[in-house]
Amino acid sequence: MRTFIALLILMIVRLHAETGDARFAKGAAAYTSGDFAEAVDQFRRLGEEGNVSAAALHNLGNAEWKVSRPGHAVLAWERAHALDPFNVNTAANLRFARNKAHIEAPTQSWHELYSTWLPTTAWLVAASLALWGGVILLTGPRLLGWRRADWHQGVAALLLALFLLTLPALLGISRRAQLGVVLEDETPLRLTPTREAETLVKLTGGEVARVENERGDYLYVRADGDRAGWVLRKDFARVWQ
Repeated sequence: MRTFIALLILMIVRLHAETGDARFAKGAAAYTSGDFAEAVDQFRRLGEEGNVSAAALHNLGNAEWKVSRPGHAVLAWERAHALDPFNVNTAANLRFARNKAHIEAPTQSWHELYSTWLPTTAWLVAASLALWGGVILLTGPRLLGWRRADWHQGVAALLLALFLLTLPALLGISRRAQLGVVLEDETPLRLTPTREAETLVKLTGGEVARVENERGDYLYVRADGDRAGWVLRKDFARVWQ
């Protein structure tokens, strides 16, 4: 029975991967042929089906840009950059889009910038391995009756020091989770979370802002220049879903 379940899971995983590869290929082919709307659809459906990757998001951003949706393009590129901060093409696309729209890159604290040195999963894995590795080397010999060696304490100290180095990055990751992108041009930034509220300023599609509060269909966001107010949820999307 266990063997059958294992085989069934393996088949599902393989089918899922094959479906994702086929959809990625369809999206790439549509983009190459100039059918950018179809490319957007294929790359979006990849994400909806759980096949999220930096490559698919990067291509989605390219296709969104081609159909004149710069806010959605920046969102896709920001998500791709969060998964793969080393991709120079994604970074170049973000710079190009911001220069085109005359908007600034988001201001981030030093620990947020520090957290971009590695992919999020790398920081999480490093923190977990360093912490638990250090704890096991310090407590394992006594609890499990191992023979204590001189290197145990040295390696444990090194691992715990590594864990301490990951803490600012983990803080930066938690702070970056509040960043999002304005999706449409001329998005009103309202004084209160109501449709009748006074419009303080209008935001440009592609601007990055930080979510500070939520109420019903509205989000209270703060953009660069200390511009703060309420926007409709449908006009704004967090980089990290």
